[in-house]
Amino acid sequence: MKLTSLQALAQGFKTVPQALLPAFEAQLSERTEPLAAIKEHEARSVIRLAEELRANGATSPRHFEGFAFSFRIPQISSEFDLLKICDGAVVDIELKIEDVGVERIERQLTRNRYYLAPLERTTYTFTYVVDEGMLYEMGEDGVLVRTSLQRLAQVLGSLGRPYQGLVEDLFKASNYLVSPLNDTDRFLAGSYFLTNHQAQIKTSFEAACHETAGCRPVVFLVYGSAGTGKSLLVYDLAKSLDTGKTTCVIHCGLLSEGHELLNERQERFRVVSAKGIEHVSLEGYGALLIDEAQRLWPSQLKRIVSFAIERRLPLYLSLGRRQVVSQNGTEHDAEQLVRSLFAQVSVWELSRKIRTNRELAGFIRALFGIAGHPRTVATHDVKVSSADGITGAQELVDAYRSEGYQLIAYTDRSSGEPVLDEIDTGGCPSASEVIGQEFDRVVMVVGARFSTPESDFYRQLLFQGLTRARSKIALVVLDNPELLAHLLGILGA
Repeated sequence: MKLTSLQALAQGFKTVPQALLPAFEAQLSERTEPLAAIKEHEARSVIRLAEELRANGATSPRHFEGFAFSFRIPQISSEFDLLKICDGAVVDIELKIEDVGVERIERQLTRNRYYLAPLERTTYTFTYVVDEGMLYEMGEDGVLVRTSLQRLAQVLGSLGRPYQGLVEDLFKASNYLVSPLNDTDRFLAGSYFLTNHQAQIKTSFEAACHETAGCRPVVFLVYGSAGTGKSLLVYDLAKSLDTGKTTCVIHCGLLSEGHELLNERQERFRVVSAKGIEHVSLEGYGALLIDEAQRLWPSQLKRIVSFAIERRLPLYLSLGRRQVVSQNGTEHDAEQLVRSLFAQVSVWELSRKIRTNRELAGFIRALFGIAGHPRTVATHDVKVSSADGITGAQELVDAYRSEGYQLIAYTDRSSGEPVLDEIDTGGCPSASEVIGQEFDRVVMVVGARFSTPESDFYRQLLFQGLTRARSKIALVVLDNPELLAHLLGILGA
């Protein structure tokens, strides 16, 4: 969407029939999809603000130009009522029809300042309570104060040329997503926010833990595909959960440097690897949280669930919807196993992807033939190269790595498993080692194995690796002309 005039919005909201307001606003802002609805109190708030600004010194068109109404950051459940964006500054004005209390205003403006920080502009944040005629401002120091409409008018009139591009181009979801394993300092400092759905699940789990207080076990199963924020929610819960004892986080993969840092720098929770978990004592913990629980062997999962039920411990299982296929071709249904042991299970689903951009997610779905997605995806965030033999593949991968791409291997060199990589991966992490991690750019080699009848395990590792990417993917195709044609077809080439 593009910026428009607050005057044009206010006058339109005053004269256009309410049923037509979404279409009216969409043609002003060039929004690709009109808002589902514009409520009466939202329209009234915009009209009243424009009137009060004119009455308090906003007499020039420059006061009213460059506004976005009801803008939502793509893939993030954070919405701004009004944004004025200029070359060197941004003004956020939140509209409340009635007084909602200082604490709620503070929380919202604090959150909004966090989301506006990546714009690298001088930031002004206000809340206007329409029926009370009150205006609040939060400054850089985070202190909320009552202020005047004259102050707001003065700020609006002092700004430079309005931003001319698409508003969405200023906001990238990757700017706001924190990985506990790759952005450990930011995670421990609390420099992140949960989405509304993540926060709802967290509140429900903590409330259930508090209500039962050891009288009976609490079992939550939380599903989500790659990029929905499952791991962040697990570690956020571990950091905040208060049972009076240390929380145990079971990571269903090999521990990374990020896991070691988490164990070193805080004492609220302890991360242990699922590898060999059957020989690890779970005594003394106040809660058990499992990340990627579907990767556990049935015997491991049964032991953990049975222990939690016997000790009446809170148990939280984070699972991917895609079942894990081992190299011997076996798979299992984690939910069915849990339900066979304990009937009172609370099941949730994280459905909104927040880590990967929509184009990357669409490409991955098309590549793996996941139902419900178009076969062609328009994106500049995926690059496909065709290698001339193993030496050529190595050269291409090295070139991508020099551009900041993270190479993800198929083989865990320490596991003794058969080598699945066609090239020298140079000590880069394997798909099994990067579970729960995130990288801005990912490159992987796709060879002939992708198209063989025994390719399920290989395809699973490729899926695990590609879904670690936040912004860009590069694929180097080796000895697989059919797959190359398929990839180019997806990209519309």
